[in-house]
Order: sequence, then structure tokens, then C-alpha cells
Amino acid sequence: MENNIKAILRSKQPHIPTGSKELKHLERLIEIGELDDLQAVSIPITPRYLITYMNSQTRGRIRSATVVSVTNQANRPNRVTVAYFKGFVNNSAPAGSTTFSIPPDFTVDFCTRGLPGEITTCNSVPNPELVFDEGRAIVSSERPEIGVSARVYYTEGDKDEQLLAITDSKVVNFNQANVGD
Repeated sequence: MENNIKAILRSKQPHIPTGSKELKHLERLIEIGELDDLQAVSIPITPRYLITYMNSQTRGRIRSATVVSVTNQANRPNRVTVAYFKGFVNNSAPAGSTTFSIPPDFTVDFCTRGLPGEITTCNSVPNPELVFDEGRAIVSSERPEIGVSARVYYTEGDKDEQLLAITDSKVVNFNQANVGD
């Protein structure tokens, strides 16, 4: 498993850090057992934040994708899941979700679907990608020390060639009301 993760890190895919300092840091975390294959681990995570608006569309002239940025402020790797829910369903059946083990002081962009790198780098995308969904997202983590922001990108063109707008989505503590802002 350790060799598989190292092979992925060295593959130079668009969503893998390319700086030698970042790669060495990730490899060190793998070697000491702090970063591992998420599919082999049971993840005890707690809902932390509600993203009040998520939109991910590829049909029609105007397309959209939601990006949730999560920064791990803990001093250890933190497993984070972003689950996307349609507007008129409860929190038991997400339309899609994705999980990433974030090293300390790293930021990961969780996207509802892939976007061109010129717009933003999507580090974690659900499979299948969300292409006709509107609703909300819930950010859960193993450790509470995370910083979260969210935005919806609106684009045009079959490959999202033209950026039309970016809007911020409200981030609220899970199971709590916002403060009217």
C-alpha cells in the first residue's frame, strides 16, 4: 500500500503537488504511518459545517460547480469528507461525497465535478461527478481544527472555457443557526 501511494504522488497528475518539498513532506507522512489509503480505514468523523448552497450543472448554456476549500489546522493529518445533498432530501443519502486525508497546514479543494486547472485545482471529486444537482453540502472531519470556505463557479462552454461568475456560499456550524449575517 505504501508503494502504491508513493507511485501516485510521483505520477505528476494535475491534482498532485509537484514541489519537491511538498512531495517529501507527504512521503514522510506515509512512512511514519500518518497518511494512508483511505479505503482501508474506518473513518470516525463528525459533521462540522453546513454549506448552505451547492450547485453543480452541466446541462444548458450556463454551467456550475461548487468548490469547498478545507485547510487542516490540526498538528496531525485530518480525514475530511464533503458530502453533497440535493435540496429536497434528508442527510442520509448524499448525491455524492469525497474524502481526503489532509496533512497539517495543507488546503484541499473538494469539487462537485472537475474544472479546468486555469479556474481552480480540484483535489478531490466525487465519483460519479455531480452534473445535475442543487442543494447543500456537509463538511465532516476527524479533528475539529479545520478552516472552510465555499463558492460556486459559473461557466460557459462545453469544457467550462469561459468563467462567468463566482459566488460565495454561506458556511454555518453544523446543526446551528447562522447569526444573521
